[in-house]
Amino acid sequence: MSRRRALLAAVLCSALLAPSAHAAAPPVPPKDALRQAREDLRLLPSEFAAYRKLTAATAAPLWVDPSDAVAPPYGQAVFADSRAALLGLEPALAAASPPATITAAKILILSADRRLAETMIHQAARGTGLVVRAEGMILSGDRWAATARVDFAAEQYGAAWSSAFGALTPLVRTPATDVPTIALGTAAENALATDRISLRGVHSIENQPPLTHAGQPEVLLVGPDSCAGCALESWGLVAALSQFGVFTDLHLSQSATTLRPLVRGFTFRGAGYVSPFVTFVLAAPSSHVPHPLPFVDVANKLADVGSPAAPAVAAGRTWTQLAGSLARPKTAAGQAIDGTAELLTAEICEATGGAPAAVCGAAAVSDYESQLPPAKAPPSGAADHPTTRSPAARPRCRGLRRGSPPGPASSRP
Repeated sequence: MSRRRALLAAVLCSALLAPSAHAAAPPVPPKDALRQAREDLRLLPSEFAAYRKLTAATAAPLWVDPSDAVAPPYGQAVFADSRAALLGLEPALAAASPPATITAAKILILSADRRLAETMIHQAARGTGLVVRAEGMILSGDRWAATARVDFAAEQYGAAWSSAFGALTPLVRTPATDVPTIALGTAAENALATDRISLRGVHSIENQPPLTHAGQPEVLLVGPDSCAGCALESWGLVAALSQFGVFTDLHLSQSATTLRPLVRGFTFRGAGYVSPFVTFVLAAPSSHVPHPLPFVDVANKLADVGSPAAPAVAAGRTWTQLAGSLARPKTAAGQAIDGTAELLTAEICEATGGAPAAVCGAAAVSDYESQLPPAKAPPSGAADHPTTRSPAARPRCRGLRRGSPPGPASSRP
C-alpha cells in the first residue's frame, strides 16, 4: 500500500510541477481542466457524487472566463466543490488497483486549483506580505499532493487564491480612492470633449423635499452588482465620494458572468463610508425590476439613471488595468471613469452648497455643473420634512429596500 501511494505521489508531483513535455501546447485553462475531470468521471457511475461536485465547481456564474474565477466570496465555491470532489474520490483511490481515470481526474482537479492560485498571485505581484503567504500556501499544497492527501492540497491552493486576492484588493482600491487631481480633471475634460460621457440620464427632481440623513445631503445608490453599467459606475462613485469622505471595507466584484459585456468593479455591500459633507446609502432594487440599471439620487435634487459612460470601454479589463487607467487621461477607460466621477462630484457639490471648496472649485467640476439640468425649488415647507426615497425612483424601482448608511466598522456579508 505504501509503495502504491508513493508511486501515485510521484505521478501527481510530476504532473503538477514539471514543465510540460509539449512546450508548444498552452496549459489547459482551469475551468476546462475541471470540466475534463468531470467528463472522465461521467463514465464511472460509482463516482456520481464527485461528478456532481465538479458540475457545481464549473457553474457559469462562478467564472469570469475559463482561466479566472469570480471574486470572493463566491469564487471560493470553486475550491470548496473541487476539494469535495477529491474527497469523494478517496475510496476509489484506496482500492488495490485504482482506475487510471480516477488518478487522471485528481491530477486535472489539482492542476486547475493550482493554476487559479498562481494566476491570482501574478495579478497581485506588487502586493503585501499576503502574496508571500499565498506563495507559501502553494508550496504547502504541493507538499500535501506529494503525500497523496490531495484534498489538503486543494485546500491550500484555495487559501493561496484567497490570500492573493486579499493582496490585490488594496492595489486596486488605493488608486481608485486617491486619483491625482490633475489626472482626474484632465480625463474628465477629455471625456466631455470626446462625448465619452453622456448627461442624458441626469434628471432634475422636481417639487420634492430634500433627501437627507442626520442633517447631511444623502447620495442614494440603487443597483445590483450584476449589471455592467453598475460595475462601471462603481468606479466613478468610489473616486467621487472619496473626495468628500473615506470608504472602508471596499471589496472587488464584477458584473454577471452570464451577460456581456463583463465589467470588473467594486461592491458596496458591507462597505463603510464616513464624511463631514455627505451620507452614502446603498439600497437594493426589488427582484421584479426587469432590466436593472444603476440609479443614483443626489439629495432629491438630481437623479442619474443608467451609467453615463458605455460599459464596453471597460469590458475584459482586469481590476489593475482599470485602476491604472484612472491616472491616464488619454485612455478611453480613464476618461469614462474619471468623467463619471466628476459628474457625480458636480451633483454632490450642488447638494452641499459647494463644500468643500477645494473639491467643488475645480475647473472640471465647474464645467460639469454648468451642464447639469437646472434645479427645481422644493415645495413649501419641504425642508422640515426630509424624505428618505426619491419619488423619481418609484416607477423603475418599486419595492425599493432602503438600507442604512454604511458605517466605518461594517463587515462584508
